[in-house]
Amino acid sequence: MKSNDSQPRTSTAIRRVIDLTTLAAKMWVNFSVVLLLVALVEVSLMFYYKISDEAKREHAVKAAAYSGAYQDAALAEEYLKERVDAVDWPLPLAPYTQSREPDYTGKFLNVHDGVRRTWNLEPTNGDKSARLNIFFFGGSTLWGWGSRDDFTIPSLVAKNLVKSGISAKVTNYAVNGDATTQSLIRFIFELRKRNVPDLVIFYGGLIDAESACNEGRPGLPLDGPDFERMSRGNEARVSIKPEHFAIMRFLAGRKQHGGCQKNLDALSDGAADVYFSNIRFIEGISKSLLFKTLFYLEPQLTDKIPVTIYEQKGIERHDGWLPGASSLYSLMRNKVVAKDHERAEQSVLNDLRSIFSGVSIPIYMDSEHYGEDGNSRIAQKIAADILALYASVK
Repeated sequence: MKSNDSQPRTSTAIRRVIDLTTLAAKMWVNFSVVLLLVALVEVSLMFYYKISDEAKREHAVKAAAYSGAYQDAALAEEYLKERVDAVDWPLPLAPYTQSREPDYTGKFLNVHDGVRRTWNLEPTNGDKSARLNIFFFGGSTLWGWGSRDDFTIPSLVAKNLVKSGISAKVTNYAVNGDATTQSLIRFIFELRKRNVPDLVIFYGGLIDAESACNEGRPGLPLDGPDFERMSRGNEARVSIKPEHFAIMRFLAGRKQHGGCQKNLDALSDGAADVYFSNIRFIEGISKSLLFKTLFYLEPQLTDKIPVTIYEQKGIERHDGWLPGASSLYSLMRNKVVAKDHERAEQSVLNDLRSIFSGVSIPIYMDSEHYGEDGNSRIAQKIAADILALYASVK
């Protein structure tokens, strides 16, 4: 009897195993189908965003080239397309400074060892020691985001000095996205190599404000966490995260920055302190190593009156990208200038906010960067200041 009872129990157990196996197989098939569909959607979205992003870049290039900021729009478009190939964001990760420019060789744009090529006239007598050695440090506006090698601000300063009879070697150490502290560290690296200039020029300020607005506190590199996570040099250590998938980009929608309108006063105080402290530090080094300094607070698009229709759209785009950043820079700049005027010694800051005032023609090729005509106006001012600086010494 016991033997007969065990047979039904065995049959029931076998049926349960079969049922569970069948259920597991069905679940695996369903999971595989869902996984395949998700993979297909991911790949489709990847191709869509690739095509969409390329179309947006092409539109931005064409809009900038034909904005009126360039005399030869077709030539400008050719350069701007090359710039897209040369500067792929984020920049490669670098120790201490956070980033560096990738080397590139092109028709209009050339970078070697992280330094963009600058126009320089070789001395006719071969005596390079007689040349004035000038370093430039700054961010994308100084680097020449909207300009060919020979028409960046440093290149145009070199040309202006030659016209005035000054032989100079000019080096453009600017890097896209550099805040003043990053520029200072790059300068220290050059001094550490005993590469001491006769004159160093720091041009910027806007990135200091944008960084404070974007990161929520002053003194940090702009998009520093993104550099650490996304830099190609760091890819081997990057873990797979949800935000790396196209599906998450689709579900999350366009990334919106919260901005900094609610904290303008505190952030501008901090950004002004950081910027001014860097200036004082550089001045201290200059007294020890016997080089001269010039500091320039760059203009921003909202300073230009009047603006063209294209430039007005640039203001709106910038405000939409990082609300409050323009106001923060205006406040920060006012506070830096006030600190400079309070000092007992002679003022060293040059505030360029009015340099495009009254200029009705297009100057800006996007929301932050000038075309080559804007560079020319700024270079003339800097060259005149250099000539005055050395004339006073004489």
